[in-house]
Amino acid sequence: MKTMHRSGFHETYQNGVTLMKKQLSALLCSALSLTATLAFAAKPTFYHQGVVINTDTLNYNPTDEVIFPSLLKVTDHISGALGNYYLYYAPHDAPGGIAVAYSNTIEGPYTEYSNLPLISNNEPSRWNVSHISSPNVVWMEEYGKFFMYYHGENNTTRWAWSWDGLNWNIAQDNVAVTTADFHNAGFSTSISETSYARVFDYEIPTWGDRYTMVLMVNDGGQRKIALATSDDGKDFTPRDGSLVSPVPDGQSNISGAFYWQDAGKHYVLYHGSSNIYYTEVGANFNLENHQGVFYDPTSGGAEQNKAAEPYLVYDNNQWHMFYSVGARLSQNIGYANETNPAVDMIIDNNSSGFLTSSSGWNSSTSTSGYQGSDYLYDVDAAGGSNVWASWRPTFPNTATYKVYARWTSHSNRPDNIKYKVYAQGQVTEVYRDQTINGGSWQLLGTFTFGAGTSDANRVTLDAASDSGHTIADAVRFVLD
Repeated sequence: MKTMHRSGFHETYQNGVTLMKKQLSALLCSALSLTATLAFAAKPTFYHQGVVINTDTLNYNPTDEVIFPSLLKVTDHISGALGNYYLYYAPHDAPGGIAVAYSNTIEGPYTEYSNLPLISNNEPSRWNVSHISSPNVVWMEEYGKFFMYYHGENNTTRWAWSWDGLNWNIAQDNVAVTTADFHNAGFSTSISETSYARVFDYEIPTWGDRYTMVLMVNDGGQRKIALATSDDGKDFTPRDGSLVSPVPDGQSNISGAFYWQDAGKHYVLYHGSSNIYYTEVGANFNLENHQGVFYDPTSGGAEQNKAAEPYLVYDNNQWHMFYSVGARLSQNIGYANETNPAVDMIIDNNSSGFLTSSSGWNSSTSTSGYQGSDYLYDVDAAGGSNVWASWRPTFPNTATYKVYARWTSHSNRPDNIKYKVYAQGQVTEVYRDQTINGGSWQLLGTFTFGAGTSDANRVTLDAASDSGHTIADAVRFVLD
């Protein structure tokens, strides 16, 4: 049994107060609905941008499915990292195993780390369990280390620590919370799972502990969101066995909780059978004001009407969301942000809508100002024949867009390179000087494109049209 941070009387009193506050909140919910609506800041509108971790391309892929993303900008804390961002994930089914990929940009592309799994289901002298999954990695400022929380088995959430986010140390006492801790704290004895936990450096005023954990518990066959806190980030005390119930959202089970603050309000996000939902819990986590659907996935494409385990990051002046997409047990890790791809579409040289001639190009990062992880340059500075690049987006409907191109500038670039803009089959030639204006979006013009994906609506670049090392980086389409 874990050590309680307060006397038994105080624990009982606080639990009673919390229950009374929740009941009062439910009674007043209808009367206060107008006030709540007026005070509520608009939630972000997310647009699915694609899949960033795809099992089809993974080397470590024991089960053909991955879940539970956790992202950190590690260069905020350490030097010598493989990339600016580390994205952690894991298979859901046995044997599981913690994995990570890295990227210099938050949107990717992400490169799978070569030495996986980071933590396996069989760690000598520590455990031998059926599976290890649901990694949540946080930077612990007070220790100057990374901590990872994960489960294995489903009734045990564990922790490990690392200096670099890649090599993990597992203490002999590595258990953060178990089902027995909830039983011993006076919560439902029918709780049989305590897993899929995330930890945040937030002190709930009622409890006074530095770290807050939201996790999934299975209470007699119904999965709900629970609460635990800790003053050291290692040993957690259960505080609420039913912080968020699935019933008000019309769900049988919920999981994959994430604590989110916005505009002075406090929420817990989680997924149901297909959507991501959110509930206002208040600064003291003593409310349960269900807000409804936070994100509704599309029925087609990678999402397949399923979004789960949201992980939100605010970076580059907008919210980003990493989440698992696709049918259960065949999921990948998806990425969404606040940029509507139908309004602002960027086709980079690593995007699916980018094509090139079969030869004549090399990748480089030697000159700054490129979009994404690199750019391409043509090898033959004399302007070799049949060396071309093409940017072809998918337009949701016929509409007018401003078209911009981006390159890295240098004196060895062409000063009069030819772009061709195809708009509903009509071709416009536009010439630009790549020796100047590098690292910024340069307008090619305004054009009306037809719906769909076709060669009749695209931008091309002809390296043979001028001498110098032609740069093929990115083209942007902004709805006019």
